[in-house]
Amino acid sequence: MLDVYEAIQQGKAELAAQYVVKLDLAERRSCMGLLKKLRSANRGVWNWQNRERTRALAVAGAGCQTGAAAAAAWLASRDTLWTEPPHALLLDVLAERDPAWLADVAHRLAERPRSAGIPYDLMAGLVGRSGCAAPTTESYVHGWMFSHFRSRKGSLLTRLRHDPDLTRLMAAFFVTPDVGSYAQFTFPGEPGQNTWPEALALLTRDGVLDRPTMIASSLARLLRGGRQMDERMFLRLLEELAPTRAEQLAHLADWTALAADASSPVAAHAQSVLGALALDGGLSDGRLADVSRAMLFRTEKKLVRAQLVLLGKVLKARPTAAGELLPAVAEAFAHPDTDAQERALKLVGRHTEALDRMQLAELATAAELLTPGLRGGAAEILGQAIGEGDELPYAYEEFLPPAPEWTPVSPAGATPAEVAEDVSVLLAGAPNDLVTFERALDGLMRQAARDRAALTDALRPVVEGRRWWEHIGSWIERQDSFHFLASGIEIVVAAVLGRLRMEVLHRRAQHTSSGASATRGGPAAVHDARCWEAAHRIHSDPSPFLLAPPTDSSGAIEAAILVERLEEYTRFGARVGEMDFGQALLRVRFEGPSGIDGATGAGVPSGPDGPAGDAQLSALAARADALGTSHGTRLAQHLREGSLPAPASHREHREVYRARTVLVDLGELPGLRERFSGPLARLGRPVTPAEPDHSPVTHYRHLLAVLPAQPELVAARLLHFMSGVACHNFGPQQGYLPALAEAPGPAGQAVHLSVAYGLAARRPQDRLEAVDALLVLAARGVLDPERLGADIAELSELTLIKPGRFADGLRAGAGTGAYATVWAILRSALPGLLTQENLPAKALGDFLEVGADCAERCGARAEIPELTERAGRTGTSRVQNQARRLHRALGG
Repeated sequence: MLDVYEAIQQGKAELAAQYVVKLDLAERRSCMGLLKKLRSANRGVWNWQNRERTRALAVAGAGCQTGAAAAAAWLASRDTLWTEPPHALLLDVLAERDPAWLADVAHRLAERPRSAGIPYDLMAGLVGRSGCAAPTTESYVHGWMFSHFRSRKGSLLTRLRHDPDLTRLMAAFFVTPDVGSYAQFTFPGEPGQNTWPEALALLTRDGVLDRPTMIASSLARLLRGGRQMDERMFLRLLEELAPTRAEQLAHLADWTALAADASSPVAAHAQSVLGALALDGGLSDGRLADVSRAMLFRTEKKLVRAQLVLLGKVLKARPTAAGELLPAVAEAFAHPDTDAQERALKLVGRHTEALDRMQLAELATAAELLTPGLRGGAAEILGQAIGEGDELPYAYEEFLPPAPEWTPVSPAGATPAEVAEDVSVLLAGAPNDLVTFERALDGLMRQAARDRAALTDALRPVVEGRRWWEHIGSWIERQDSFHFLASGIEIVVAAVLGRLRMEVLHRRAQHTSSGASATRGGPAAVHDARCWEAAHRIHSDPSPFLLAPPTDSSGAIEAAILVERLEEYTRFGARVGEMDFGQALLRVRFEGPSGIDGATGAGVPSGPDGPAGDAQLSALAARADALGTSHGTRLAQHLREGSLPAPASHREHREVYRARTVLVDLGELPGLRERFSGPLARLGRPVTPAEPDHSPVTHYRHLLAVLPAQPELVAARLLHFMSGVACHNFGPQQGYLPALAEAPGPAGQAVHLSVAYGLAARRPQDRLEAVDALLVLAARGVLDPERLGADIAELSELTLIKPGRFADGLRAGAGTGAYATVWAILRSALPGLLTQENLPAKALGDFLEVGADCAERCGARAEIPELTERAGRTGTSRVQNQARRLHRALGG
């Protein structure tokens, strides 16, 4: 044992292996206590000398384990794997064990997840020495495939041909996830033999692998679906196998299922196979009709059009099949692509002579799903009225979501345990939860004033064990603002628990409230200063409660509530915090443009509980004056002067992230400098995109609640981020755009530009958030369709923005039933879009198609000179067809 210990301490793995091999099982078992203690002692020491000791320890421990489970656990531990011990030595110290024991260890290691990082060479070595069958687990299959990539002995085809485990592992290959990642690897060898699909196809051709099994397994794997890289691998393999016509017919059900439900690339391949069979008579008309219904139900335009072309060829060759195939063609009448609807209608029109009266009536019923602009043509083709003949033209009704209604904010927790629960929610990953943050901040102040010791006991279990908690003191010393994932409540909690020195809190509170900190400007600086002030007050002079917590989820405060709170302060003789009081003033809700929706007051209860009227405000101002305090006088003056007017704004073309973008500059916000000081006064400074401002978009709800009636202040500051969403495919902050649209107050240039940038986001789900924001603005009555349409036309000219995404977003908005709203936007955008020289034809066709859909459904009428000129041109391109269709829909 002493020799093993000395070899480990010297870091000599080979010597440790030699000593372990000389021990019998009993001696090895007796060594394990010492080896485990050594492993614990070495853990966490990161240097080269300790790495060598740990390598020797890993080898010695592997040889001294007597149970298969314990040996596998030792070999798979992080302490063993991080040092990368030599596999040859590990195998040597295990060489004398029973083959069944070695096989057990090998399979236990192979059953570990891939993330465990078990070396394949170790598992394969154990399999080879034990003579057992190769494991078929995910870890082993991936290790096997990667080992062939690392090897440079011969071509991949040669190595696989001589691999004794090929057949067994190929069965696992088809059910193992993520093997498609190896499709991108190339290997030495002759062209056509150096990728997995090519090598496997050649082995199948040579009879090494069973051809029926390979084809059936490839189809089964594609039917399972999965990640794109996996589908790419097995589709390529299937193409390399090149099934014969007989093999294709043997798997007809599989091809049909792939065409109906697989991803677009796989469905396209299945469609080509079925199309070839249909053209040479391999498919019955009934089977082709079933396949066509499934294909025409898909949303991909390319697949739908290809299927219509195939049906046209079949009908041309076999006109007698019209009775079975044309009802399937009618499936395209409900397709969202109007061009597909038109193609299907033309196809039906070429073969109506082969239909009887009942079949025509069936098609006429299906034609009711056509867009209004095509129904007249369908009636002529089918010789029947589409819909009920006596039906009067319907009155169009716009469908918009209900205007947002703000929910009251419940009072702060009445006990330390309730406050600790709110803090726990914020620390668990909800830094943007405005209501919980305000409840927690107010609750911390209240409970600190009542019983700080009880509050400390309730908070300590919430923060202990968190990684950042042990280093919060040094973090505060270094940072001038909060981390983008922190809400700021962490500082207040640290102050309650006494983790921050008084001089640090005093310096930070003075630093932020004086405006000396310029790390973050605007609403973010106000939020920071308010948190620092609260932390400082809790440590020095806790107030009975805070003045600024909002009364509802919009972030606003009812004026009457604020007057009552200030009266309570006067009765208690409590000192008013300047940042707390200033934030409370900014949150006061007034009637009119700064009301809940900026126009109609939607979502605000009427009567005494709603926004204060002039008479009510005058009475409340008198109550505030009667307090006889400076803060009462300031509140009275604020109530008499009313809401702050919106700042002037103008657009600027600037370069952001090396791309030309459109941003908004804001002028000075009148009144703030006169009424406030520090960060609150700086909030009214002019805003230009060139000015550094690190406002974190992750805190958008806190930023919007700083001045709830002025969402433009936040939108303008974060517009550079939204431009990156459209120009550079940044991922937008989830929920930001809907929250911006719901924020009370007018929607100006920056809000509309933010929505426009969101409509050009890369991911469809992100564009849907912009659609939600658009619809909310419309429901509130503050959407300016002309402004948004002009924004879309202007942004479409920017180099890095893909205009087709705008059309996709508008199509999604129209699909909710807001056809008139979307048409109003397009009515403003189309003149600019139609005159752009570099606009892609596909994108223009999409815009025109969406516009035609909206105009037909909402009955719009308009005269657009640019559209009239385009519709008068000759040609049969998609752009021309859609331009003529839109022109007709508008009454042209």
